[in-house]
Formats: sequence, structure tokens, C-alpha cells
Amino acid sequence: MHTRTDEIATPSGPMGVHVVRPEGDGPYPVIVFFHHGPGLDEGSKQTMARIAEWGYYVVSHDRYHRAEAWYAMRGRSDEDVQQMVGLVLGTTEDQVAEDRDAVLAWVASDPAARGGAMGCIGFCIGARSALCAIRDRGDVFRAGVGLHPSLCTTDDSDSPHLAVPSYTGSLYIAFGSADTMQPASANTALIDATNALAKGEAEIHDGANHGFGVYGPAYHDAAATRSFERAKVVFDRELAG
Repeated sequence: MHTRTDEIATPSGPMGVHVVRPEGDGPYPVIVFFHHGPGLDEGSKQTMARIAEWGYYVVSHDRYHRAEAWYAMRGRSDEDVQQMVGLVLGTTEDQVAEDRDAVLAWVASDPAARGGAMGCIGFCIGARSALCAIRDRGDVFRAGVGLHPSLCTTDDSDSPHLAVPSYTGSLYIAFGSADTMQPASANTALIDATNALAKGEAEIHDGANHGFGVYGPAYHDAAATRSFERAKVVFDRELAG
């Protein structure tokens, strides 16, 4: 795999981007990777490579660059958790959208990245960003995946789940049955809306906890294997060829 870490310009200042793609000139179809709450840690980078092995150009941006360049959760102490939660709640979807559009503009200048339809995948809070990306830029994002989604079904008027019925591309969502942080039972509206789509699928994986899809302490092999099998179907359906 070819990997590259770079810095790009945004209206809010410089921002890091990380790319994993196959070796060779390409161009390869693009998948935007919205990392989970703990940041773009090594487990996330390995997960990017897992997707890139299918023949995709996978790019992630530094979600928390306004606070700290390439933050990654350092430990599991109360202080570490409080810092991470503060970053999650302190980063707005408007900021993420600004960053996302900067990534799209930058990717357009890379000859290894194919133009046209793209996919997106998000983990935890990144799943919220993926759903918002499809909602706001459905002209670009034709395939979406959200694993152990966070804050995707809320009482707010702009809750991401409300836009799902308007999606025309492919969407796959997965929760873990043992997830007490963002349980499937609190996301029935999102699950039902996804399953109602012509090309939508939502699953609940037995025994999996929050974070099951990213290599790390909460990784659940059976749930992750199934989820990535379905993710590949979604991406290949809309982007292959």
C-alpha cells in the first residue's frame, strides 16, 4: 500500500490529511474516511488500509486540527476520556463540512484519485459526519457506511437520521448488541429509515461493543468481518468500474 500524510489549506488554517491507496498510478475511486472519537490512531490507519486493499483511494482528515494537530487518545484515564469527549462535542458539523469540502478540493488535484462518484465511511462520531456528507453532498457521495454510529438519532431538527429517506445511493449501518454508549435501541429511527431504502441495510451484531469496527481494544472480529464484507458490497456497487 502507498501511504501519504500531507497538510492542506482550509479556511480555518492548515489541516492534516492521511491517504492510503494501492501502489500504482490509478486513478482509484475515492472513499472519505471519517475517523472515530479517539482520533486517527494506528487502529484507524490499519482500517484505512483494509479498505484500500479493495482498490480504493482512502483519505481521512484531522478532525480536531483546530485544537491539536493529529490528536489521538493517549490512554483510558478519566482525564483522557474527558479530553476526548470535549473534542468530540467541541467540533461542529459545520466545521467538519468545511474540512470535508477542503479535502474534496485537494483530492481533485491528485491524479491518483478518480473523479466522479465517491464513497464515505464513518466510525462513532464519524458516522454522523458520513451521514451529513451524503445529505449535503449527495451529488458526490453515492455510497455510505456507518459503523457503531454516535449522535445520529437525536431530537434536533437537523438530526442526521431525518435525511436518510432522501438518499438515492447505497447505505450500510451497523451497531453492536453490547454497545451501551450508543445502543441500537436508541437508534431505531435510523435503522428503520436505512432498511426502508431501496439500497439500504442496517444490522445489529451480536456481542459487539462500541468500537467493534476499528482495530483496537473494542475490536470484534466477527462483527468487523461481516461489516466490511457488506461495506465492500456497498462501495463496489456504486463505485467499481
